[in-house]
Amino acid sequence: MYGTIFAIMEKTIMTDYKKLAGASINSLTAYKPGKPVAELKRELGLDKIIKMASNENPYGPSPHVKDAVKSGLDDIFRYPLGDAFDIRMKVAAKYDVSPDELTFGTGSNELIELMMRTFIHGGETVMSPAPSFSVYGLTATAMGTKCDWVPVNSDFKTDMDELLSKITPQTRIVFLANPNNPLGNYITATELTYFMDKVPSDVIVAMDEAYIEFADAADIPDTLAMRRKYGNMILLRTFSKAYGLAGLRIGYAIAPRDATDMMNRVRQPFNTNSLAQIGAYAAIDDVEWLKRVVALNAECRRQLYAGFERLGLPYVKSQANFILVNVKDGKGVFERLLRQGVIVRYMGDALKPYVRVSVGTKEENEIFLAALAKVL
Repeated sequence: MYGTIFAIMEKTIMTDYKKLAGASINSLTAYKPGKPVAELKRELGLDKIIKMASNENPYGPSPHVKDAVKSGLDDIFRYPLGDAFDIRMKVAAKYDVSPDELTFGTGSNELIELMMRTFIHGGETVMSPAPSFSVYGLTATAMGTKCDWVPVNSDFKTDMDELLSKITPQTRIVFLANPNNPLGNYITATELTYFMDKVPSDVIVAMDEAYIEFADAADIPDTLAMRRKYGNMILLRTFSKAYGLAGLRIGYAIAPRDATDMMNRVRQPFNTNSLAQIGAYAAIDDVEWLKRVVALNAECRRQLYAGFERLGLPYVKSQANFILVNVKDGKGVFERLLRQGVIVRYMGDALKPYVRVSVGTKEENEIFLAALAKVL
């Protein structure tokens, strides 16, 4: 009798999680971030690694951020402010928007997902120029819908008429990364105005402006002003890039009150942690640090341009803190650079001849350019 009981207890119960997840999830490939420094050190036995793969701010956050975060450690046993009140008021004052037009999330990624969870229903879809931020497609597929990718021109410019022509009654959100990741280029104010004047009012245009602080083109769109006219425009911004808070994960959406109200009904409570809120509050106050970071990025971006020109490598002029450069064999160069202790990003797909390199410090750029010359 006992033998039978034990046999039953020892029987393994199998569950087919792939079946339970469904076809949409099975079709996904997990997002792969830039290779971590520690991992490459272990793999290759290297002491010094230069990471130029994830568009991080190599100068880090303002020193005031570090002090503020340290001061907040004593209260981490408390839940964070569920409505991100302090940083919400700070951002509202800085950009002259109403506090109830702001939604905070764990970086732009959560806000992208939050928009889809709130506004995509029953066969509705999203759209984006291609190539662009892959998370639009990953999130849409995970939700059982799709992202309609509209290829850019041969010169990597977004054709606004082509984009407009692809909008259908099922299109609910158009994501425009501006500056665009991974290309680094941008949609001008004239082009965006043309598009917004023609896009249906029930199609949300999400301006993903993760890199907007780095943009210095005279004709970059003033979306803070444009959103006053276009009620279907939502801005997505982050503290991960220019402010150097990638590890804390905090960003925000600026949207009409009704849109914000709907997203906050879906948003998880306490979704942005207390240290992220404290860090962002201190970061946005240090205007001089941000100016310094942006100026250094522009200078070091020009340094990389000059290096690529010496090597005879075509590249895309960038309004961000990364550059897409044509090395003919993107995967091969990426792998050979790894062995030199330099991490860049191989994009694959339509960008197989390219690698994307984050703008580093002057020293990091010199090391990268020397390694690139060696492996080509």
